[in-house]
Amino acid sequence: MHIGKYQLIRKLATGGMAEVYLAKAAGPMGFKKTLVLKRILPHLAEEPAFVEMFLSEAKLAAQLEHPNIVQIFDFGEAGGSYFLAMELIDGPSLRKLVKRAVEVPLPQTLCARLVASAAEGLAYAHEFRDSATDEPLGLIHRDVSPDNILVSRQGAVKVVDFGIAKVAGQKHRTQTGVVKGKLAYMPPEQLQAKPLDRRVDVYALGVVLYELLTGKRPFGTTTEEGTMRAILFEPFVPAALRRPDLSVALQHVL
Repeated sequence: MHIGKYQLIRKLATGGMAEVYLAKAAGPMGFKKTLVLKRILPHLAEEPAFVEMFLSEAKLAAQLEHPNIVQIFDFGEAGGSYFLAMELIDGPSLRKLVKRAVEVPLPQTLCARLVASAAEGLAYAHEFRDSATDEPLGLIHRDVSPDNILVSRQGAVKVVDFGIAKVAGQKHRTQTGVVKGKLAYMPPEQLQAKPLDRRVDVYALGVVLYELLTGKRPFGTTTEEGTMRAILFEPFVPAALRRPDLSVALQHVL
């Protein structure tokens, strides 16, 4: 199956708005490049509002060029399918490392380096300005989690999926009361549907660091209702209680 010049090899995942494929791009003189292609779901492709939002966010994401952010190569429409072509990262997400941390503690310096690299990419996006007006765009990710931070075989750390990123003031907004993102990584303000800024990503990245260091989330509950209540009303479990050898410096970071 093809979408424009891209040959779809196999499906990798399906999200709320798009399907994700491993794909190849063909060019002159036998040129081929393996990449990831994100295609808006067929039923949503028939809704102008979703198409406009998808293309708007794709255009924005394509402007982000940083070593710690997955690069967007191309976006557009072909044969009625709207797509986003992006860099392929040949390595696992931090979710795999979190699962390993449940069994064996990860080196603290490794955890710090991984999260610091992701923070570099997020900081770049947070400070990103419109190329025409030089006005800050107020870009935030809103869905930072171990699943959206990848590590290549060469050790490069990449933040992926700015698909639900939000520019402050853009006309396409999440419906009132609908929370997008993963519950365990949301600060109280996000759960309460309050206005958000870059601190939502800082909070989520802190939860990621906590998980890498301890193999657990900051609250001692596993249900969604319990997690929401804990985030809103309870203090988190100090990481040092779950990892007694945790350095004072990292305790202060958390």
